[in-house]
Amino acid sequence: MPDHLILMARYPRNGQSQPRFIPTLGAKGAANLQRRLVEHAIEMAKQWQSLGPDRRVTISCEDATIDEYREWLGKDLPLEIQSGGSLGARMAVASVRAFSHGADRVVLMGCDCPDLDEIQISRAFFGLEGADCVMGPSEAGGYYLVGLVTPTPALFAGIPWGTGAVLARTMATAHQRDLRVGMLPVLTTLNEPEDLIHAAPLLENIHTEEEAKA
Repeated sequence: MPDHLILMARYPRNGQSQPRFIPTLGAKGAANLQRRLVEHAIEMAKQWQSLGPDRRVTISCEDATIDEYREWLGKDLPLEIQSGGSLGARMAVASVRAFSHGADRVVLMGCDCPDLDEIQISRAFFGLEGADCVMGPSEAGGYYLVGLVTPTPALFAGIPWGTGAVLARTMATAHQRDLRVGMLPVLTTLNEPEDLIHAAPLLENIHTEEEAKA
């Protein structure tokens, strides 16, 4: 199982999901956005998986039970509950677990980057052929994806998550450890209301689905 893709997913709940967008979309709309972001990320992951052999995708689940996720997403992909602690701790545990299960290369990606597709995922794994780590930088100063060729928990330690210093601090740690770092194109993650333009197709799907239920 050389290549293992891990999606860091959050369960959509009214009033709890995407709180920064509740003033713009409402509680239900923000939760529906969260739902569509995860579903879109899974669609891209499945497309990447279909492009070649020896590819595994795991959904790393937060804020709900496995049964709740299965009821929502079905049983097509393996599901794992995220460990406790900070985002960095949870990412470190998920990556170490994947390597312990036989992965040669591991990529962790979030679900808040609508422009991320199977081509960029493939580029991340390809980049690991000549690097120890691959980063997908976001315009806000964080990253939408990180790839590794060996367990590196230190890369996720001491990071000020949720700030514009995430990428810089991560890169500093990588350089301190003499890691060869490959970079993907800069993409936009959803952080502010003006970023919602990047999720326009997903928002259209939300409205279509709600109208169909009406």
